[in-house]
Amino acid sequence: MAKRKSFEEKNKFIHPTRKKIIDTVFGRQDTNTHAFGYEGAVEKKKKVGEIWTDKDGNTWEQKEGYRASVTQFDDVRKYLTESKECSTKNCETIKYTSADKKFISKTGLCLECLTKAEHVLRLDGSFKFYEDYRITCNKLDYIKDVRQKYDDALSAVKQTFENVQEDGSVEKWNWGVDIKQVKRDIKKDMKNAETATKLLIERKQALEDKLIELNHPELIRNK
Repeated sequence: MAKRKSFEEKNKFIHPTRKKIIDTVFGRQDTNTHAFGYEGAVEKKKKVGEIWTDKDGNTWEQKEGYRASVTQFDDVRKYLTESKECSTKNCETIKYTSADKKFISKTGLCLECLTKAEHVLRLDGSFKFYEDYRITCNKLDYIKDVRQKYDDALSAVKQTFENVQEDGSVEKWNWGVDIKQVKRDIKKDMKNAETATKLLIERKQALEDKLIELNHPELIRNK
């Protein structure tokens, strides 16, 4: 029976690039690789979890046995993950229901944690300020959406509209109204929305100050 070849003997017949990949994956040290010419500074071994930026401006994070590129989307992924989970550290909800998901998107808490938190607020007299704050935030979100719709309407409204049919023909029709008056009305509504937004932001800030005074800064929304 032929003698079994060692890993070093097998390495002699492996393409250098493939061998480098295998050594990297399995954490082997390549003793057969020789470098000639100029040697730059030896890179310091990174600890797991360490983040650094290379000379080309790329950011990396050291993982267990490999390094991973850190991109701007990592913060987005983290935000999306956290926005779908209850913010209570000792939350006992195992599986979120549709109601839990709805309350998490609005308050950051699942239904059970929200009920417990509101009970505490009622006991210390803070609930009315919290309720007012939550309603104000909801109104502010709504008016911002309305403001965006006004922007879209103002840029889209025109006297003549065109519609391309399936056969490639173009159908045109005129809107039988005073288009200038329509734009004036939209701009007026936009101005009213801006005024309402300003007042709601002022009220939101005042309620946030009150919640901090009542030792409930955790109720303040980050957005």
